[in-house]
Amino acid sequence: MDFSALTAFALFVIVMTGTPGPGNLTFMAIGASAGYGAAFPVIIASQLGSIVLNVCVAFGLGKIMAESGAVAVIFKGLSFAYMSYLAWRLVRLNVTPKGATSLPGFWEGVLIHPLSPKTWAMSLSAYATFFSGSAWSLPTNAAVMTAGFVLGGSVFHSLWALAGVSVLKLIGEGPLLRFITSVMAIAMLAVTAWALFL
Repeated sequence: MDFSALTAFALFVIVMTGTPGPGNLTFMAIGASAGYGAAFPVIIASQLGSIVLNVCVAFGLGKIMAESGAVAVIFKGLSFAYMSYLAWRLVRLNVTPKGATSLPGFWEGVLIHPLSPKTWAMSLSAYATFFSGSAWSLPTNAAVMTAGFVLGGSVFHSLWALAGVSVLKLIGEGPLLRFITSVMAIAMLAVTAWALFL
């Protein structure tokens, strides 16, 4: 892979990890509800899930998903169920008394990317576009792709969480924050549904 291809991949990562998706909207909601310190461990957990997903795609899991209709249907069901659960958890953060609902934890963070249709789509597209014809070895392709997405995800998930913190500072706690959190949860489900079913 030459410099121009690596540059194109870097731009792809920036666009894909920087735009709204289940992960970014989750971290923004956590940041708005409880601050960046609460979002950071979940961001780290999500990157562990991203590593597993990207390595699996590079080693052929994406091909299995594409060729097996039953596996794809099961994934869609699990994905939408999990994103619905996560959206419900995020809404409850601000509609229940402070501290009555716990924040999403480590394992919930780990599952964000493996069950996110957006993450699957960007990983499959990246591998097919930038790495499938590469002269590099399979482990090298997997390592470079995974490192790119982990770096991009870490930066942009943090920026989205900090944007949530800014919202919290700007409007404070109350009905408007509850409304914004609910809108983010609905948007997360809409993005998921669009990616899965359209």
